[in-house]
Amino acid sequence: MNSLKILYVDTDRVWRGGQEQLLTLMLGIKQRQHQVSLAAPSNSLLSSKAREWGIETFPFAQRSEVSPWALFQLWNILRRRDFDIIHLNGPRALLAGGLASKLCGVPLRVCSRRVNFPLKSPLSHLKYNWMQESVVTVSISICQTLIDGGIRPDLIHVIYEGVDLDWLDSQQPEPLADVHHRLLVGTVAHLSPEKGHLTLLEAAARIVSKVSDVRFVFVGRGELMSRLDEMIQELGIQNHVLLTGFRSDSEALMKRFDIFCLPSLSEGLSSAILVAMASRLPVIATQVGGIPELVIDGETGIVVPPNDPDQLAEALCKLLGSCELRQRMGQAGRQRIEESFTLERKLQETENLYSHLLATAGIG
Repeated sequence: MNSLKILYVDTDRVWRGGQEQLLTLMLGIKQRQHQVSLAAPSNSLLSSKAREWGIETFPFAQRSEVSPWALFQLWNILRRRDFDIIHLNGPRALLAGGLASKLCGVPLRVCSRRVNFPLKSPLSHLKYNWMQESVVTVSISICQTLIDGGIRPDLIHVIYEGVDLDWLDSQQPEPLADVHHRLLVGTVAHLSPEKGHLTLLEAAARIVSKVSDVRFVFVGRGELMSRLDEMIQELGIQNHVLLTGFRSDSEALMKRFDIFCLPSLSEGLSSAILVAMASRLPVIATQVGGIPELVIDGETGIVVPPNDPDQLAEALCKLLGSCELRQRMGQAGRQRIEESFTLERKLQETENLYSHLLATAGIG
């Protein structure tokens, strides 16, 4: 296909799975000889990493969903280039991005939806049904949530996220303090309530009396940090839990784990689970959102109900007690990633979608 000019837009200042997946998308699309630009907060890690990779970046900030200032900023960016596509990474900029791109004559509007929260406002119907030519969801579960919320099914396309296996395999982990010769249960996620960290701590308190050499490693930062510290002290498990804070080498660090655990209360499709499976780790996760589309219960890991520390502890004890089971599930997880969740597949499906939408619109 002909080289396309694409503006990607992200409004978050923090680095989470959505930003990581957008960066890999931009780099992959750029390597396919398309012209890629990014509008994002200038002080965000995403903007910094994009600049390091030679991606043209424009400063863009948006706090509220309805923002004349955001509309003006995007209009000012879009009028400088003859963009073919604006791709919005998340819901906040949909209204401003849709209006600005229409004013500037951009042919195609695409947005990504990675969260599985129900749509709550009538404005959502306008943003999705009339402001976008395509809504890309990262799981069938999110697709169904959008349809249930009144979004037109013909607009929605499911494209699963993917892992760059060559890059991941090349990463070498740094040592972790005070965890040598220990069984490690790790989780990597923003420290926010929907990720289920408190449930994991409750499960940990049930386990440490039975499995004395286990350590629980929490990688990430966020608003729950102080509450986690308090709860660790209350449960008396401070010798069994390590809070690392944010780690830029989290993908490499996972290779130190024996088990990956993500007890989310809500989840679109976890980037961290993808990396864990690609790293040959057995996964214990919850039956919410897109997780069952990724983790096959009894084959690549164990799926438990959300907010249930007893069942979570039981699943963890099962894997902690069997090295053979951990290895078998970890290898099955790696095979599943190789078959269905590679970065190359994600890039090809995204490029195909762009081409199809432009051709349908009579462009290209």
